[in-house]
Amino acid sequence: MRKISIMGKLLAAMLAVGASAPGWACGEAGNTRPIKLVVSQQAGGSTDTLARMWAETASKELGTTVLVENKAGAGGVIAAKYVLSQPADGCTLFLAGVSQMVLNKFAYAPLSYKPETDFTPVSVLTTVPFVLVANPQTGFHTLADLVAAARAKPGKINFASSGNGNSTHLVVELFQKNQNIHMTHVPYKGEPDGVVATVGGQTQVMAPVLSTAMPQIRAGKLVPLVLFAPKRLPDLPDVPTASELGLSGLDDLGWMGVAAKGGTSPDVVKRLHAVSQVFLADKGTLDKLKTMQVVPMPGPSGMLMQMTVRDTAKVQDALGSVDFQSR
Repeated sequence: MRKISIMGKLLAAMLAVGASAPGWACGEAGNTRPIKLVVSQQAGGSTDTLARMWAETASKELGTTVLVENKAGAGGVIAAKYVLSQPADGCTLFLAGVSQMVLNKFAYAPLSYKPETDFTPVSVLTTVPFVLVANPQTGFHTLADLVAAARAKPGKINFASSGNGNSTHLVVELFQKNQNIHMTHVPYKGEPDGVVATVGGQTQVMAPVLSTAMPQIRAGKLVPLVLFAPKRLPDLPDVPTASELGLSGLDDLGWMGVAAKGGTSPDVVKRLHAVSQVFLADKGTLDKLKTMQVVPMPGPSGMLMQMTVRDTAKVQDALGSVDFQSR
């Protein structure tokens, strides 16, 4: 067994499972095929980068080839349906995020697959921090400033998003519900357009992902009010998290993980989960994730489905009246 750095007894045990098992070859002897991790985004973006990082680690740990296959379109429905059309043998996996496991239930209702039963959770990988930002001309310097203004003039403050039902929409709706305030939603065709509108003053606030907002924050064109993240981040050490300000349930809304088709053997799932924990403990992985401004989320395999159920209830409660089909 390979020597491991100080990871703890649990991780050591998981490593032992992978290190002691033979190479994992999909298919019958003499007719093997690579393991595939199916991604619902085009090649080149941050989601695809995460998938390829995981595939590289999995290839080493499993002693076989793990390939990334991009099947973009329909918000991830195409990719999900493809994975579900394959055998439940752990050889075709799904890079499953909150959009595919939760938001699609509302955006593509009735959804042609059932995330909770059609998929088996393998591991959560990361969560993507969102940051609520304001145009400097608003005079908002803290979250309390925004809340006070919204309560004084309900509906007068506009907030941008990447579109109806998008995660950048969801996080603000949940924040509003938590604080019992009302702002007017202005959906855009994408996150960059929403940020441009907020910088230009057409909208006053937005909650983009941190990596999108940081250039404008550094340039002084957007004021960060609160981080929707599990903990404070080095890029914004003085910006409090939602939980620090008493906002519960808003710290890990943009997550990504690995799922297998429902019915996959528990032994296969256990091995894939162990691979994921090795991936999330690797220094090279952690350094890379830091540059991508995403946060690693190690934990039990069931956490992926627990978050699916939890966030489905959140969306239903916060956005049940939104016409998702119009986006």
